[in-house]
Amino acid sequence: MSKKKINIDKLELDEEDREYEERLAKEEQNKRRQLEEQAAAEEAEREKQEREAEKERERQIAEEKLELLKLKSGLTDEESSELTKNDDAYEKPHGWAAVVNFWYHYKFIVTFSFIALVIVGFLVITEATRKRDDICVMIVTDNDLSQRTEEIETFFEKYVDDLDGNGYVHVGIINIPIGQNIDPVTENTYTQKFLAQVQTGEAMIVITDSHTRDDYMEMMDNTLEEKFPDNKYIDEKGFSLNSEVMAQEFKYELMPNDVHMSIRFPQATMSLDSEEAKKKYDEYFEVFSKIVNDITARCEETHDKGLTTEPIQYDADSSTADEK
Repeated sequence: MSKKKINIDKLELDEEDREYEERLAKEEQNKRRQLEEQAAAEEAEREKQEREAEKERERQIAEEKLELLKLKSGLTDEESSELTKNDDAYEKPHGWAAVVNFWYHYKFIVTFSFIALVIVGFLVITEATRKRDDICVMIVTDNDLSQRTEEIETFFEKYVDDLDGNGYVHVGIINIPIGQNIDPVTENTYTQKFLAQVQTGEAMIVITDSHTRDDYMEMMDNTLEEKFPDNKYIDEKGFSLNSEVMAQEFKYELMPNDVHMSIRFPQATMSLDSEEAKKKYDEYFEVFSKIVNDITARCEETHDKGLTTEPIQYDADSSTADEK
């Protein structure tokens, strides 16, 4: 840190103060000069050692070349040649000279290795800390559930175990709000997104409503009534979320009463064979069952009356939406 130079000529000081200030200024100049001289001496010494190391290396190379010429010309034999003796052909440099010599020969390898190590370390740390999904849930509805991703994620995480063993639970939410009142380009984009998730075998649990396309609903398990007998919230579409309990969980006061939690049939895809698909289904079905049993019990305990908000109704001719 540089200090401001004191201009004592501009200060109105008595003689004693002036002498004191002059002494301080001289001491500061002496200290600065000593530091500069010390730095210059150290730099000169370093350069000297580098030059000596370089001269030594050149001398050794010259001697080796001379020995090779002698061997080739027959002036000396291999036994008496300095190059074939067991002892080193030259004395190894020590101290700073050894460091300079090593850097001269291996600077590219050291630099490349360091860069590679940094890159590998970054990739390892990134992969280790990346937030992975234990399960994924798709929302394929024509309502405002897609605006409540955080609430839905928090709800599902209460029922999910740490399936990948990374020390925490995380549920991924995939919004695919395909409705009847969107343009063809957007609809095609969402369709491709839905089919991509189907092919990966992820997102077995799907939130649907009465506007979910029929070809999507054909992929859902319609045998749940056999697996959950006597549960009035289970039908061919899945588990009905038509309850005040679920509206509170999702913090969606005006949630329509046609929302279901569905689960896809296990089927072989490009990413999963039949056995792997069945295993994935079993993992998701365990979560599905926990939710069904817990929410059903809570609804029965509170005598839940269900929701009064009707779903959006579309005019078949004008394709306009009017909410009741």
